[in-house]
Amino acid sequence: MRALFGKAPFKLEWRDLPVPDLQPGKILVRVEAGGICGTDIHFLRYNEEWTPLGHEAVGIVEKASDGVEGVQVGDRVIIENHAACWRCKQCKNGRPQYCENLTTYMSDQAGFSDYLVVRYDMVHHYDPKQLELTHACLAEPLTVALDVTLRAGLELNDEVVVFGPGPIGLMAVKIAKLQGARRVFLVGSNRSTPRGAYRLEIGHKMGADVILSYEENNVVETILAAVPTGVDRVIVTAPPRTIKDAIQISRFGGIIAFNGIEFGAGSQVTFDANEFHFKKLQLRASHAIPNHYFPMAIDLLVQRAIDPTLLLTHVFTLDEAEKAFQTLTNPEEKAIKVVLKQSAR
Repeated sequence: MRALFGKAPFKLEWRDLPVPDLQPGKILVRVEAGGICGTDIHFLRYNEEWTPLGHEAVGIVEKASDGVEGVQVGDRVIIENHAACWRCKQCKNGRPQYCENLTTYMSDQAGFSDYLVVRYDMVHHYDPKQLELTHACLAEPLTVALDVTLRAGLELNDEVVVFGPGPIGLMAVKIAKLQGARRVFLVGSNRSTPRGAYRLEIGHKMGADVILSYEENNVVETILAAVPTGVDRVIVTAPPRTIKDAIQISRFGGIIAFNGIEFGAGSQVTFDANEFHFKKLQLRASHAIPNHYFPMAIDLLVQRAIDPTLLLTHVFTLDEAEKAFQTLTNPEEKAIKVVLKQSAR
């Protein structure tokens, strides 16, 4: 089978690998499609070693080993990339989100491949009559958006700011509105590129009440002018440097949820600890590992509470992987979510 690997600076390599052997409790999934995640882009920018790419995979169960329950050959499934072990101390204490022995395929298998071998309980069924293949690829990033938004602990009529109009941030806008936010401010970096302008436009369609960009606005001053006492919740799906602004715009007792990975020097953040302390703020990290909320995510997509047609902008075949990555990173392209799928066989 073939599998896609990458490393900095933006090098891609297809490898011919043997199909992994099945162990008890495992299933073989023939991958049909998968989405490109911002993490894949980070790998291509910063990882000096070859790294398997792709972790938003959807496919069909090809084989099942002994000990598999509830999954049959031919089932169409969406695959978790990390799962709790359900055996360690944290899992047994009812905290599987802090599992000490996570199971993942990402360390040695690429989601952009012909096949994946995973634990049988790491897949979720979906009906292609209700949710088409490429839209099913949005379930995994939607679980990430759910994780970061739910960690913010929104309450009815809260004033909410979302930093970052990528797929996660755009979905967080809609989730916040579904949870009863009074008003959602969406903050992007710019409108001057086709990509930047388009993402903010889609943010409005996802329910954002106020659209701001660092290029055009003094973000902190504008938000505090609208909400002088500070906003109730901030959801950061942007580079870590925005945490400083999130602290400044938060009200006394506010909560900031963060999922904005950055490698290299950009991961370092400096802020006023006294302001953080005296405002009694909370900064909550959301890594969305293990993947929770898949049933909820699938239902939100099926019901169009989260409309996948607003987010999925480009579909390429696996043979066009290089073009797909170039499209997603090109500011001249109106790209939000880019999906790779198998060529017609």
